Amino acid sequence: MSIGAIIPSSGPLPLSLGVGEMAAAAESAGAASVWVSDHLLMVDAPVTGYPYSADGRPTWKATDDYLEALTTCGYLAAATTSCLIGTAALVIPQRNVLQLAKEVATIDRLSGGRFVLGAAAGWYEAEMNALGYGFGDRGRRLDEMLDVLQQCWTGRPAAYDGTTVHVPDGIVLHPTPAESQGPPLLVGGMTGPAVRRAASRGDGWLALAFVERWNPSDIAAALARFREQRHQRSGDAGYAALKLHCGPERHGELRECARQALDAGFDHVVVEPPWGLGVPLATQVIKDIVSASPPPVLPRRPRPPRRA
Repeated sequence: MSIGAIIPSSGPLPLSLGVGEMAAAAESAGAASVWVSDHLLMVDAPVTGYPYSADGRPTWKATDDYLEALTTCGYLAAATTSCLIGTAALVIPQRNVLQLAKEVATIDRLSGGRFVLGAAAGWYEAEMNALGYGFGDRGRRLDEMLDVLQQCWTGRPAAYDGTTVHVPDGIVLHPTPAESQGPPLLVGGMTGPAVRRAASRGDGWLALAFVERWNPSDIAAALARFREQRHQRSGDAGYAALKLHCGPERHGELRECARQALDAGFDHVVVEPPWGLGVPLATQVIKDIVSASPPPVLPRRPRPPRRA
């Protein structure tokens, strides 16, 4: 059960199959977590710079339905009972930090402490600009937001005057998350800055790979770099999850790729079942992978107790 499942949030499947139905089916099949991706909007213009395709173009159309991630997580909380619910990954530099803190705490409380915040800097400049945030300073803004979020989850964040993030004195934010340290916070991305950020902030790293381009040596080397940097900065090994994308025609390779990732040392592997080939087949794929996997290691590390 060191296995989670990607729930599609774009294209026809989220509404035709139902995100709640897919999440409940994944949980029943043994998935320890379910995860959704994030984009708030697309711009009606040619898109380049997508880092996860050979030609730099997104794998979805601008006119596809794309469900808002945090709203969807709240819906999944009601559709499931025990699995973790995560974002993989939420582009937090294009959000207001106080509103985000409130939304995350609400989902975490309503789900009984089952939320995991996977956060990333983002790649889509036009989207971020349209939302009123600068693209060039998104890394700095992400760093500042990660610091402020954990303050917000105490219920009374201290005043903060950063370069891009500002919180006035006297703010009260309730409810607080289900646990005093807040929900687990994983930093996503495969670039050097993303791995360094994951090693120094939050609870760990959310990596990304594709079955179509799977290279176990490369992913093991990337994990080793994260572990080394994490130990240097924090004195612990940190937590490492891998989001493993897979086209439906390659689903027969998922089990072996997931096994290799777990053997390399990942704590959790989130697979993309072939939902487009039907829920019964997708759930059987999850069951097959879960049956060959060790018990889950869930993302959590001790933090200082909440201040009074």
